[in-house]
Amino acid sequence: MSSAWYELLANLAILSMLVLIWSNARLPHVDCPQIIRQLAFGLLLGLGAIIVMTRPFEMEKGVFIDSRATLVAVSGLFGGPVALVVTAFCASAFRVYLGGAGVFAGLTGIGIAAAIGVLAHALKKNERPSTLGIIIFSACVAAGRPLSFLVMPQASLSMLLSSSTVAPIAVIAFMATLLVSLAVANEMRRRDAVMKNHIYKTVIDSLPDCLNVKDTEGRFIVANPATAVLMKVANSDALLGKTDFDFYPFDIAEGFRADEQGTLLHGTSEVIEQQVTHRDGSTATLSTLKSPVRDSSGRVTGLITHNRDVTAKVKLEAALAESERRATAALTNMADGVIMFDKDLRVVFCNEQYRAMFPLTANLRVPGTPAASILYASIARGELVNIPADNVTDWVNAACSRLRQPGTVQFPLFDGRWIESRTSPAADGTCFVVCSDITRGKQSEQALRDLNMRLAELAETDGLTGLLNRRAFDAALTEEVAGVGRGEGALSLLLLDVDRFKAFNDTYGHTAGDDCLRAIAECMRAVARRPGDRAARYGGEEMVLILPNTPEEGAVALAHELRNRIRALQIAHTGSEKGIVTASIGVATLANHTMGPDAGRLVIRADEALYLAKTSGRDLVRSWEPAKPKLVSGA
Repeated sequence: MSSAWYELLANLAILSMLVLIWSNARLPHVDCPQIIRQLAFGLLLGLGAIIVMTRPFEMEKGVFIDSRATLVAVSGLFGGPVALVVTAFCASAFRVYLGGAGVFAGLTGIGIAAAIGVLAHALKKNERPSTLGIIIFSACVAAGRPLSFLVMPQASLSMLLSSSTVAPIAVIAFMATLLVSLAVANEMRRRDAVMKNHIYKTVIDSLPDCLNVKDTEGRFIVANPATAVLMKVANSDALLGKTDFDFYPFDIAEGFRADEQGTLLHGTSEVIEQQVTHRDGSTATLSTLKSPVRDSSGRVTGLITHNRDVTAKVKLEAALAESERRATAALTNMADGVIMFDKDLRVVFCNEQYRAMFPLTANLRVPGTPAASILYASIARGELVNIPADNVTDWVNAACSRLRQPGTVQFPLFDGRWIESRTSPAADGTCFVVCSDITRGKQSEQALRDLNMRLAELAETDGLTGLLNRRAFDAALTEEVAGVGRGEGALSLLLLDVDRFKAFNDTYGHTAGDDCLRAIAECMRAVARRPGDRAARYGGEEMVLILPNTPEEGAVALAHELRNRIRALQIAHTGSEKGIVTASIGVATLANHTMGPDAGRLVIRADEALYLAKTSGRDLVRSWEPAKPKLVSGA
């Protein structure tokens, strides 16, 4: 094999090595600025251009070429103008350093390749180039390679054109550019896929509900931390490769497997409610969504399962149903009292149950007694309560009038019992009244009201801190912003973030982290002293405080107080430069609708002020201003 072929293979080997080095580079995609990655890419290809220029291959006697144009053009296509400038500079500087009669031609070739690269980069518009686009790009680079020969000395140009090397040179440039471009494009697609997978995994791991994927044999292949908590294992890795039979009693696991096989067989999603009993005897009720996973050909390859623990909800529903059943039973099985009045509203008949219901006037509830006399005596003896003392006559007359009309009345007695009277007048002027002791029903109704109020409170309360949750905060903030629009005064918002909280959790554990958040929530409640002030957990370690009718100065003062209260807790935090748990606070104020009726914008401004407090050293209070947020306090 001739030396030219050796040098050609050396050039291709160098190109392959450059692609391999770049493919295995581990620049941090998230934290590393894009310009740094572009500079690194341009420098790598620039060094590669220098190396290939040291190993040119001789196509004909006196005609030497290399693959610098490929590297320059590829740098422009994938790295953009920044990378292209670095690569072109390296290649041009080294070509000038080499000297010789072909310097100008060499620089022209680099310029042509650079122009093709930057033009191709502009045309692809921040999208990954397609295979067809890469082929066209490679053809342009190959076509541009011979153009640089036009600036060669006349004698050299004549000799080159008379030889048969122009076409091979173009072919080599085309193949080299095509191979390198395809390799780089594939690597970029791979990196994009890795980044997307990382994002998907982060989202899945952050879900509070259980989410996992099993293969067709029931083995876990993906599981988020919430699944590990449900399964009572240390982490999600402990689930991989195992089945429900490794964690649940056989009969429970067998039932789960039957449900999974049914979903796999029918190939459709379904939602079921499952009763779970762990090996330690604890039980739970799960609302479970099972959905088949299919490959690109449509074949079922696994099963995705989403579990939501609805144990508390089921227990509340059962308690509510039991309360309703008891109320119904109480009303149905009561011993009713019955009394009959004639057309003049005198007692005709009443049973003993009726008289027992009214012990203080039982001696009057006998045939012949007028209804008005019974009512006056019952009021005077304190049997009937809540009757206006200055309006007794009108009240008695109204009560007697109701005896002539069908209807139901409920009223309390002195001993706390409640009576329901149902009146049924007859055509001859007489009437029947059925009285029922509805005390138990009233108590059940109150219990239901209390339960409903508790449920409403739970729906608006963060389970960990006891503060308002995000949904309740959004509703409250919207209401307060509307109040500002009606001229009810300035509205301020404090947005708090616990400094280095992830490091705190990593150092002391999530239980200590929960205790820390609860302690800070107590500080929030201590600062929110006015009836209209509302504290909420915004998410994670972020909390917010809504301060109606509070100008910026007052909000900043409260923010200082809150920050100092948190410092005063003296919770040790070795993962923080402060040594203790601290918090950064952003303050934003809405006055006279200066920003329009937009609650979201007020939150954004508070978040911007919080961000500046964090980036300025943490344990700070910052307020938002139109021009720029200002530092209002040191650490």
